[in-house]
Amino acid sequence: MAATRTRLPVDARREQLLEAGATLFSTRSWEEVSIEEIAAAAGVSRGLLYHYFAGKRDFYVACIEYLVDRLRALEPDPALPPAEQLRVGLERFFENIERNPEMHLTLRRVAPADTVVAQIVERDREAFIALVLNAVPGGWESPLARAVVRSWLASVEAAGMHWRERHDVPPEQLIDVLSRSLAAAMIAAAALDPAIVLPSYLVDAQPPPVGPPAA
Repeated sequence: MAATRTRLPVDARREQLLEAGATLFSTRSWEEVSIEEIAAAAGVSRGLLYHYFAGKRDFYVACIEYLVDRLRALEPDPALPPAEQLRVGLERFFENIERNPEMHLTLRRVAPADTVVAQIVERDREAFIALVLNAVPGGWESPLARAVVRSWLASVEAAGMHWRERHDVPPEQLIDVLSRSLAAAMIAAAALDPAIVLPSYLVDAQPPPVGPPAA
């Protein structure tokens, strides 16, 4: 006797399919995953999958859009002070890697040559860069500030992947180091570009200077 499938609301069923896709695409490219595998992982028929998506490529693009939207939902409350926004944003990032590792693996596997999908991921990076630049007076007028924030964001992503693979450093330490590294980089950039006005939260993020050892 064939097993009966639970009827879900349209949005819930679509989310179920996208979650299954995110897991499958975390270890293989979308070309390597078959429609049959996707349907089996989601517990639906092949026909139902085609009811929601035009084909495998359409499904893959929708998966990336879905994951990027989930990342955007992690952004902290803009009413918080900038320093608090930075801390909360980094905390949520590491918490999400712990809870949803396949989500980050799938996004990391996006090929730069796949311009359609890479642009979707880039929109998320641009939104995060804007979040930081909005808290730095003169940041938008400075190409150097933008380059610094983009480079820092790459280090955040790399730190997240290192932690996911090894768990050999407490995330609190990484969050502290990343916060201080952003501050240090922006201080260095402000010394070169007078358009950048350092907000107090970046200056305060720096540790006190270490003096010479006691005699």
